[in-house]
Amino acid sequence: MEREIDIDQLVAAMKAVDEAGRLFEEALAVYEARGVKRTDDPKVAGGAVQTLQGAEEMVLGTRRFLTELALLAGYATAGLEDRLGGRTATTRTGFTGLSGGGSRMARPLLDPTLRGLELLLAVELFEPAFKEEIEGVVRAEAATYPDPSTFRIPGPATTGTP
Repeated sequence: MEREIDIDQLVAAMKAVDEAGRLFEEALAVYEARGVKRTDDPKVAGGAVQTLQGAEEMVLGTRRFLTELALLAGYATAGLEDRLGGRTATTRTGFTGLSGGGSRMARPLLDPTLRGLELLLAVELFEPAFKEEIEGVVRAEAATYPDPSTFRIPGPATTGTP
């Protein structure tokens, strides 16, 4: 019986995701040490609040995904892949937290963040679409979320009566 997912590929992905998560935690510690002030505007893309939130999203995303990979590895090793349903295919699509987190963060990205993203780009398990998301974070010249246009205050409403 041919396996739906190669265990060696799964283990390689686990190692890369684990190390990327460690690097993202390293970057998060730097952002936390800088401190966030109450006066910092949470609506500014690339501001202290959004950068910290983006770094946290990347850390949480890698940690959750590592747990998912460990579950898959356990079932696959035990020969119980049939119990995974569509999880194997879903795993190849990557995980949340990278593109959203990266879009919040100030540029230039810290070196640990870039190294973590490079590790994830090398993972064979991931589909090209997920790798494109990662490349988009690496290539972005500035934070793009939140979009400042969503915070514009509308002008006074006109009722049409004099």
